[in-house]
Amino acid sequence: MPLASPFHIIAHRGASGYAPENTMASFRRAVDLGATEVETDVAFTRDGELLLFHDETLERTTNGSGLPEDHTLAQLLELDAGSWHDPRLNWDRGYAGEKLITLGQLFAEFGDTLTYHVELKKPMAGLVEAVVACIAEFGLAEQVYLFSIVDEAGLKRAKQLEPLLRIAWAPEELLRTDPTEAVRRCARNNFSMITLNAANQSREIVDLAHSLGLEARSSGISSREKMVAAAELGCNGMTINWPDWLIGYVREQG
Repeated sequence: MPLASPFHIIAHRGASGYAPENTMASFRRAVDLGATEVETDVAFTRDGELLLFHDETLERTTNGSGLPEDHTLAQLLELDAGSWHDPRLNWDRGYAGEKLITLGQLFAEFGDTLTYHVELKKPMAGLVEAVVACIAEFGLAEQVYLFSIVDEAGLKRAKQLEPLLRIAWAPEELLRTDPTEAVRRCARNNFSMITLNAANQSREIVDLAHSLGLEARSSGISSREKMVAAAELGCNGMTINWPDWLIGYVREQG
């Protein structure tokens, strides 16, 4: 069957299958592979800077410890974000010494050449306003999907602050307990996209999203088999650590 339209090939935290996630190296690697969309995660540092970082704490992917928001940006930039190792990933070279970066640095590097999927990692006072302001500073409102798992209210506020933003929602708990209501509520909120997971998506839910004018993208893609399954369900693309896999698949589909 033909691919859904639009169809998003989104490099998850950059090309994080080949370079350390949420670092400039990972985003540059994604672009080198041909990706035009990237996903990242944003939260505050102690001094109110917009750090790109996924985890609750620093231990897994840096030589630091504790909560990122308990450290200043200057302290965080001293950390090594490229020496950790995950045997499921096949980095293409050594990245010892790679640094963390900010949302502004990402935007300054790539500007309007990319579409950005920016996740609000957790509700934090002033975070929505700061992210929207950063997007506005670089003139990228039409290049950004802003999304969250838990901060539905923050997403609504972001849409009010900047109507040009496209809003995606990943209500993981509601998708587990009442997926139909999750999709319908996403549409009622005037969001643009429901973010599903390889573990809970279905043709029925994807079709419902499309019938309500929503895009339905997939996440949690950890294998080529899951990648193909999501595409065949009619998902509007997906986040993936290996964007070249999906680029190749799309090319094969003509």
